[in-house]
Amino acid sequence: MTTVSALVTDPSGGVLLVRAPDGGRWALPSGPVLPGAAPRESCVRCVTAATGLVPKLGAPLVTGWYGDGRAGARATRLVFDGGRISASAVPRVRGLRAVPPEVRFVPPAELPSVAGAAEASVAEAALAARAGGRTAYLEDGRPPRVLELMTTYGIVPWVHSGSAWVWHPEPVPTEVPIRQSWVWVFAPDGRVVLYVDTAGHIGLPGGTLEPFEHRDPVAAAVREVREETQISITPPRYLGYLLDHPPGGGPVARVRMAAAITAVGPVAPDPATGTVHRRLLVPPQLIAEVCGWGPGADAQTAAAIRAGRALGVAEPDPEAPVTELPAGGVSGQPASI
Repeated sequence: MTTVSALVTDPSGGVLLVRAPDGGRWALPSGPVLPGAAPRESCVRCVTAATGLVPKLGAPLVTGWYGDGRAGARATRLVFDGGRISASAVPRVRGLRAVPPEVRFVPPAELPSVAGAAEASVAEAALAARAGGRTAYLEDGRPPRVLELMTTYGIVPWVHSGSAWVWHPEPVPTEVPIRQSWVWVFAPDGRVVLYVDTAGHIGLPGGTLEPFEHRDPVAAAVREVREETQISITPPRYLGYLLDHPPGGGPVARVRMAAAITAVGPVAPDPATGTVHRRLLVPPQLIAEVCGWGPGADAQTAAAIRAGRALGVAEPDPEAPVTELPAGGVSGQPASI
């Protein structure tokens, strides 16, 4: 089922809410998509039914996906931009002078107390989307954390070949070349360092082994973490490797390590690329999704969290906030991060 709603605001910024005929909850003017009608046409009709006026609707501000009250059933909700109602049209809105009113304009700050938290979150997302010139996507009333992270830090969508790599917890076979070494770098609170480059790509710090490192992923890990993020770490612990079969070549291993932060310096250009990376602290449970590794990364994530416990960091909180390490570095002990 698809439901359509409209965000209409008055000259002072109040949001148009409608109360169900039975005197129930307040909500944005809403209704089902009618048989044979497009969603936008159905939304025009539901606003007209609520106000007595025909709106000139814009594009959707919110696309939502939520439970519709039936066991296991899901539904879609589109919230269109109904624009701002003119001062002359406000007195014409049907029901505005009724007692008790069936239609009212509510200041944004009062939405939770009038419409409830769930409906207020949808209206607030629509207001923010209108102000930002974009469309919001919600699941059960809120944007997925990964999308919030991507929007906040300018992380771009992409399709990563790493989702095809296969995790192996055992040592790398001697006949398989070690191509790269990446590190789960733990902060004292259990969050993990991710870098963001100027193109909006994100990943664990690490990189390609140099010839002088002679198949030593530990040496490469320490060097690459320092060069990319200006972070010093404890001796890395081996977690396992990802087996990659690149097109046109033989299999290679991409090693994963774990380590704890010992010092955080000021950001500086990576000597290999000249890029200055942003450094985020992210709950480990979010990393596979935000990096685009796919569900096959669950075993690697579990191994990293176990290694973090062995390193003495705190148990990671999946709901911990994502924050950025200061560009100027962190003075004193890592515990101050």
